[in-house]
Amino acid sequence: MTEHRLVHTRRHAVRGAAAAAAVAALLLAAAAPATAAQLHGHPTERAGIEAGPAEAEGAASVRGGLEVIELEPYEALDIADDWQLGLLPEGRQNYVLSSPEQFEESVERAKQQIGDDIRPDSTSLHVSSEQGQVRLIAGAWRLAEAPMEITVYTEDGIGYAAQLVQLPGKPGWGTFHLDASGIEGLESFDVVAKDADGKVFSRHHHTSVGGVK
Repeated sequence: MTEHRLVHTRRHAVRGAAAAAAVAALLLAAAAPATAAQLHGHPTERAGIEAGPAEAEGAASVRGGLEVIELEPYEALDIADDWQLGLLPEGRQNYVLSSPEQFEESVERAKQQIGDDIRPDSTSLHVSSEQGQVRLIAGAWRLAEAPMEITVYTEDGIGYAAQLVQLPGKPGWGTFHLDASGIEGLESFDVVAKDADGKVFSRHHHTSVGGVK
């Protein structure tokens, strides 16, 4: 696989990485489980900025995380077993999630689907589950520059930094993903996105019963 260039998104002592249905260009070509990802979200400490139900009050900032990956247009990135991610320059926040066998076909179809912009300073969210177990959390972000971090918080307040991906020379949008197959009992969680200054600009709450809020 092509070695992907890691991009430093901020000059802070503490580094985070990034972690609504996806836009119309999101194509789910397979419903295979993601059980052994190439890229795992790293557990983090809970964040105290604009804390939500799943975040600790007054806790330390998120530690660790993953640096942004720059992915060439149409290039396949393995994000979990039987899941590949690709970003397209055509359209608006245009990306695909697919099985490896159907990736090229999914990309060709996505080229014909311009899709709709998500709101400025926002994120979309896609959750894939199998037999009640969340397997993959993904989505798009739209921001002037790459977020400081996008983090998935469990009900217990444990944070998992999602991986940020973007196209070279396209700073205004990108995607995030987290292989959640190793997080047992993940039924309710928050997805919190922070800009380069550490301010929360987007939040989603997901439950196995109510879906995304």
